[in-house]
Amino acid sequence: MQLEQQETFTIHGPQLEVLGEVESKLPAPAKKRSTASVVLVALVLVSVFGIGGAKLKGKYNDTAKLYTAIDKYNNSIQTDFGTQVDAAANLIKQVGYLENAPTEALQDARVALEVWNNTAADPAAQYNANRDLYNAVDALYAAVNNKVDASTQQAINNQYNAFVSAQATIERAAAAYNQSVESYETTTAQFPANVISGIWGVREISRFAPQ
Repeated sequence: MQLEQQETFTIHGPQLEVLGEVESKLPAPAKKRSTASVVLVALVLVSVFGIGGAKLKGKYNDTAKLYTAIDKYNNSIQTDFGTQVDAAANLIKQVGYLENAPTEALQDARVALEVWNNTAADPAAQYNANRDLYNAVDALYAAVNNKVDASTQQAINNQYNAFVSAQATIERAAAAYNQSVESYETTTAQFPANVISGIWGVREISRFAPQ
């Protein structure tokens, strides 16, 4: 009696590498290269890289948008940074006009502002630049507070209060963003990263936190 010829499957390139990685995670009976095992592996690929991959991409995109998107009220983390930097620049300019301006504190604030202006819109990088700017402006304000005439003091107070208020808004928005990053990382942890990278590439996303 003639045996039925078994159908063969040919897999090329990156698909073969990914298939091998997925197979290594299957139970022992499913690792045999039979038609049934190939079908099983295919189902795993569809499950992980189809539905799961789409979920992961969507989670990544939604999280990334939180850091750059503008809401219906024209607010965003980046516009909050703009408000803060404008207040910092105005305060630095006003202090610079003083006859007895604190030279070192003024220079530190100017450098921090310049560094901020040259920082890319990356959460971790902006966190560090933001903290440096905040500390420098705070030190500058402390150096001149109650050491100038009333009208100048009021003008400096207004800019400093605007600066601090913007910082509080930034930190609230960044906290919501960081929560979304944590959720994304939790989702990512549910997948075999070394396998997913062969299909899409597991993308890391930084937090508004120290590098």
